[in-house]
Amino acid sequence: MKLNLFKRSMIFATFFGSCLCIALIVASLGTTHWIDARARRTSNALESDGRISFGLFEGQKELNFGYGLRNRNFSVKAGTHPARRWAWCGTAGLLAASLVSAGGACILAALGSAARARCSPRPLLVSNSLSVLFSLGAIAVWLTEYFLRLQYNVMSDEDLAMTWSSDGTADLGLSFWLVVAASIAAFVNNVCILIAMSDGRDVDTIAPALEEKVNGAIMLY
Repeated sequence: MKLNLFKRSMIFATFFGSCLCIALIVASLGTTHWIDARARRTSNALESDGRISFGLFEGQKELNFGYGLRNRNFSVKAGTHPARRWAWCGTAGLLAASLVSAGGACILAALGSAARARCSPRPLLVSNSLSVLFSLGAIAVWLTEYFLRLQYNVMSDEDLAMTWSSDGTADLGLSFWLVVAASIAAFVNNVCILIAMSDGRDVDTIAPALEEKVNGAIMLY
């Protein structure tokens, strides 16, 4: 049984959605704006100023002790990350799982739209659903850590010893919202798949009926 053009189009559309999901997750992992915050020294709040932004693996600080900003890039990992180990590992691990699921969905969409014979879209639905769940899991873990810790402090122990504070100045950055967009893209893929599954029309279900009508007309003559 062959798929009709509508079903092929809907399944093929999820290929681009999966590619977009992959690109957004990779961008979120590679950028340094999961958190953007301002900093100040409690001992000299009027003359000191600073900015800090970081992702899951790298970050940047601009601290002004009163005689100009000093820029410093830094690498972050579990144990030295402003987020606690469980939050860092959980977010990174869930995003990796979401990336794998989106990659699988991308391959299944390409194979499903190219196949001549009808194939079940359920594996594609499962892959996209897993991508949504893993992305939402990463969002939930990061939001939990943000509300419990990061909104109050993103400074290192060394900075805290020098009376730097970021209390109440931290915001969720662009990198975080890229993951939100990735989860939306995967969800839209699922909508497309469900629409394709709900359409019961196939080429071979229409052709026999048409052939029967033609044969009947010939018999009349």
